[in-house]
Amino acid sequence: MDLSSCWQSDRARVRGEIPPRPRQPHSQRLGVDAPEADQASQAAEGSRGPTLEDGTLARVEKKAAEEGRTIVFIDESGVYLLPMVVRTYTPRGQTPILKEFLSYKHLSLIGAVTPQGRLFLTIYAHSITSREVVSFLGQLQRLIPGLLLVIWDGIPTHRSKIVKAYLAAGAAKRIHLEQLPGYAPDLNPTEWVWSYLKIADLPNIACDHLPELEVLIQNAKRRMQRRPAMIQAFVRDAGYEV
Repeated sequence: MDLSSCWQSDRARVRGEIPPRPRQPHSQRLGVDAPEADQASQAAEGSRGPTLEDGTLARVEKKAAEEGRTIVFIDESGVYLLPMVVRTYTPRGQTPILKEFLSYKHLSLIGAVTPQGRLFLTIYAHSITSREVVSFLGQLQRLIPGLLLVIWDGIPTHRSKIVKAYLAAGAAKRIHLEQLPGYAPDLNPTEWVWSYLKIADLPNIACDHLPELEVLIQNAKRRMQRRPAMIQAFVRDAGYEV
């Protein structure tokens, strides 16, 4: 099979299969028992919010319930023109061939999920900075009514002066931040979204141009948004109540 542009093989449609990760392998189905964090509980005061660790998950969920806040998990990722190669089906003796050009061009994604099964995703053709983060927070405030409890990691774009100024200008009235530990992707279910997008929804795709890739990602986003139960399974698997 010869692929020149945006070719996609017969999909195995690996429903809910998440690629192995060095911290915790994913089960072969959705909605499995959730992994537990094993670090000591710690909360730090400050504009960047306290750090989420073992023992504080219940506190955060209780705070959200008591204050009527919607929990929102935010994360960023990138999707390259290079195909994500996975095992697939093919007639015996006809090994599939992906033809692609070595390129580091990519699209930057910022996304969020909620325990209610909602997915939000914005695509950029450039790197995500604090300004894009602020824009995404504004988008969430427009689309999700009421108070928000945002859970994300501690990368510099989340702790920048631009984000702090945005909160100080009035966004803090609706948004409360909780920061994940230094390296704990298992606690952010949006990581499951990236894995599913790249491995299960867009496998073996070779694109020549970023606009073609963006169309595929937008279509994949809409498919995932039509499956709230799957998003909720990602949240449960990260250790949160749904």
